[in-house]
Amino acid sequence: MSRRAPDAARGVQGTEGSDDPRADRADRADRADRADRGSVAIPMLLLLVVVLGGAGLVVDGGRAMAARRHAANVAEGAARAGASTVSPSTGLDPRRAAAAALDHATRAGISSADVRVAVSGDTVTVTVIERRRTVFLVLGGLTTLTVHATGSAVITASP
Repeated sequence: MSRRAPDAARGVQGTEGSDDPRADRADRADRADRADRGSVAIPMLLLLVVVLGGAGLVVDGGRAMAARRHAANVAEGAARAGASTVSPSTGLDPRRAAAAALDHATRAGISSADVRVAVSGDTVTVTVIERRRTVFLVLGGLTTLTVHATGSAVITASP
């Protein structure tokens, strides 16, 4: 029996310089494992931030594009609704055109405070502001996306 036998009996791993090379390798591996513990946590955290940022751009960017498309459709429809109030005898009544445009926009779900109607000559111009809540970008402090769209309708007489 070697001198190290009592340590082995107590469950103590071999140390460098012992007679058993497997114990030396195991001891070095244990120390390397302890030194590497947690070394993957920082890259994984950075990867998580990048993935959430990408998801935020995809999801919230899509929501912004949908809001922009909706606002443009509402603005153009409201401008056409305002222009459709023209009368052959009286022409375009600015108050009536503005009321029709505003009515169209509010029925489409836009607050009347977010609609601007301008009637000038034979043109009805409607500007719509639409707001959407963010999903992922709220993590970065951005809670609302705001988009603006403008639509115009010009009245033309056909021969």
